[in-house]
Amino acid sequence: MKQLFDNEVEGIADEFSYIMTTDQSDAPMPAGGRNMQYSWTMEKNAATEIILNVKTAGQYHYNIYQTTEKKEDYKYDQSRYYVTVEAYYNESNQLKVVTIVANEKGEKIEEISFKNSYMGEEKPNTTQPSNPSQPSRPSYSDKVQKINSVKTGDDSPVMGYFLLLFGSLICLSILTYESQRRNKRESQDEA
Repeated sequence: MKQLFDNEVEGIADEFSYIMTTDQSDAPMPAGGRNMQYSWTMEKNAATEIILNVKTAGQYHYNIYQTTEKKEDYKYDQSRYYVTVEAYYNESNQLKVVTIVANEKGEKIEEISFKNSYMGEEKPNTTQPSNPSQPSRPSYSDKVQKINSVKTGDDSPVMGYFLLLFGSLICLSILTYESQRRNKRESQDEA
């Protein structure tokens, strides 16, 4: 199993939690597994091998997915993988084990892979100024940078709405003008 963590910022939490579960009480579990569950963590870009000590013939089913607690600015891979372990005796009466891994669509795949990423911006430098008796003030460029980096959560374009509003106001003005002109002409014709 692989974990890929896309991050270019130092000091960001890079530990992610995973779990393997089964609903079969007789299914073999890795060392450390309890109550038909086995959980582990992985850091950064890493790979791990899950080892099952299969001793009896049978077909065993497992689910593997991420259980990391969600945090702001992170994108978590929500994939779920289904693992089938089939143990059988061959003609020579040797126990053989075949593992089949499938994704959520039921397609067989070669390996399990989770891709997580950090979407936030780099953390500000928190070092103290060299002269602590004189408090540092934000520079003009710091203020401009803060103004430019404000995130509201809504990134939809608004220029189209302004153009639509402007066009509507022009049409409304023309219709009002024509209506007043027509009313004036009708009142002159009656008189």
